[in-house]
Amino acid sequence: MGEETSAQREWLKCRKSPLYFIHTYCQIYDATSGSWIPFTLWTAQASTLQTIHQNNLTIILKARQLGLTWLVLGYVLWLMVYQPSKTCLLFSRRDDEAIYLLERLRGMYKRLPVWSQVRQVRQDSAHVWELSNGSIAYAFPTTAGDSYTASIAVVDEADLVPDLDRLMNAVKPTIDGGGRMILLSRTDKANPSSPFKRIYRAARAGESPWVPVFLPWHVRPERDQEWYNRQKDDILTRTGSLDDLYQQYPATENEALAARVLDKRIPPAWIARCAEEALPTPLDTIDAPALPSFRVYRPPERGYRYVIGIDPAEGNPTSDPSALVVLNEETLEEVACMHGQIEPTMIASYAIDISDYYHNAGILVERNNHGHSVIAAIREQDHGELLLRGWDDKPGWLSSSRGKVLLYNHAADAFRDGITRVHTPDLRLQLESIEGDTLRAPEGLHDDLADAFSLALAGASFKAVTSVAYSYV
Repeated sequence: MGEETSAQREWLKCRKSPLYFIHTYCQIYDATSGSWIPFTLWTAQASTLQTIHQNNLTIILKARQLGLTWLVLGYVLWLMVYQPSKTCLLFSRRDDEAIYLLERLRGMYKRLPVWSQVRQVRQDSAHVWELSNGSIAYAFPTTAGDSYTASIAVVDEADLVPDLDRLMNAVKPTIDGGGRMILLSRTDKANPSSPFKRIYRAARAGESPWVPVFLPWHVRPERDQEWYNRQKDDILTRTGSLDDLYQQYPATENEALAARVLDKRIPPAWIARCAEEALPTPLDTIDAPALPSFRVYRPPERGYRYVIGIDPAEGNPTSDPSALVVLNEETLEEVACMHGQIEPTMIASYAIDISDYYHNAGILVERNNHGHSVIAAIREQDHGELLLRGWDDKPGWLSSSRGKVLLYNHAADAFRDGITRVHTPDLRLQLESIEGDTLRAPEGLHDDLADAFSLALAGASFKAVTSVAYSYV
């Protein structure tokens, strides 16, 4: 009778606290020893568990081998055992990885005390694990699993999921009735503007309901500076850069989120020195033109001249975005930008309105297929005098091989010398991603904002103006 009372007390303590349950009774598989060991939580793991328990949406950016997948599975197990009738969705990139998540969950359960287990396991297959208390866990690759209403959805290695946007659109509504969703991942340096990183940055800026957690390499107790230096020396010797170190073992959020440095035209460290996050000013408070996707960081100031760079696109829902960036010609600070699916004649019209707002700012358009349409539209609206000439002394900047080299040589010089300032986060990411050999973003990423910014820099520097009538308001 006493043993039953003791077990009942422990059961109640576990039900009340997932931290107590995991720390006291859960085991995890240790690959080094080849055996299951007690899951003794580190301080950072315990803190992360509390964050998960207290919030519905948690995004975790982490270094490698910090036991976070085990921690999240421990929390899922607590829900299934102590909160009956829970539906849990476990996602990973590939089907075999998803199945392995369920195997780990099942292994943790089998090693619980008998009094903590339910009456029976009703279903036990590669993709489904159901308990007699009504709780059930499903394992899916990220291409499936959107037809269930979930109590909790977990996406492991979320930054490496190529279709995370699709998965989020399909799965997140299933937990919006009060369920939880957890995204956890190490960073993927190949995609600096991935959906995972966008969600994390928005969470960090307080712009979304997601709660961010960052776990650097040193939260694992046995890791010290000597250990880190060994990893650093090894990676630097093998790869010639620290990109892989910052991908596997970041010390800061910025290290984890930054683009790769190796083979980039403009070193991210140069860009970081010139990047200052700022919130746009509400347009109606500064008498700015109310244009779609128009962001103003600084309204026009007396005594300054401004220049506009435009990288146009076709403007339909499946095309690349069009981009427009405004710089202060003297300080080379980004003061405004526009970015979206805008067709050539519309961005020409918007550019004229923005030019009027910024003291008749000169306009330098990338002269490609759509650029010819923008240049023609500006002329047709009787504002051809605003058009700046490029390196070939013709209106617009010829987007040839030579033109690209000149454009990004000049941009790199500005960042190297620290004489410019950028505010738009996506602009910074695009600039950091421009590859040295192609002078373009990696396949699948955009470079329109980076091109528009570089065009504005070129316009400010070359001052190749036909007859721009600047006013000094």
